[in-house]
Amino acid sequence: MKLTLLLLLTLLGGATVAQSRVILDSLDKRYQECLSLHSGQYNCAQQYYRSMDSLLRRSYSRLCNQLDSNGRQSLQLEQLDWEERKTAYFELLDARVDKQHKTTLSGLDDRVISTDNKAAYLRNRVLQLARLDAH
Repeated sequence: MKLTLLLLLTLLGGATVAQSRVILDSLDKRYQECLSLHSGQYNCAQQYYRSMDSLLRRSYSRLCNQLDSNGRQSLQLEQLDWEERKTAYFELLDARVDKQHKTTLSGLDDRVISTDNKAAYLRNRVLQLARLDAH
């Protein structure tokens, strides 16, 4: 699986929006396959999150390298704003998990859902960056 992920991330080097969607769809499919095994779902969610985080970092870095200094500065400011929103959203998710964990027996399920939501947030940013790259 790691080799396949590495290959997908390498392909991202010149990814268009359509190519980014193919890569994301492949990661989504692998994640769903992992979840369908009904064991280690939290590990599946963590791996999916790490894959999205890696894909996001590569997408951002690639886009930055393609821009002139004004474009790069604009993207960096936009990314800082996005990072602040991400931090606030992730803190909200973590607070909900902490609250739910105290009232439910399956706190790990809550962590799976939270990690899945975090990965989805990163996934959306990858798509936003791919759209910016297309312009």
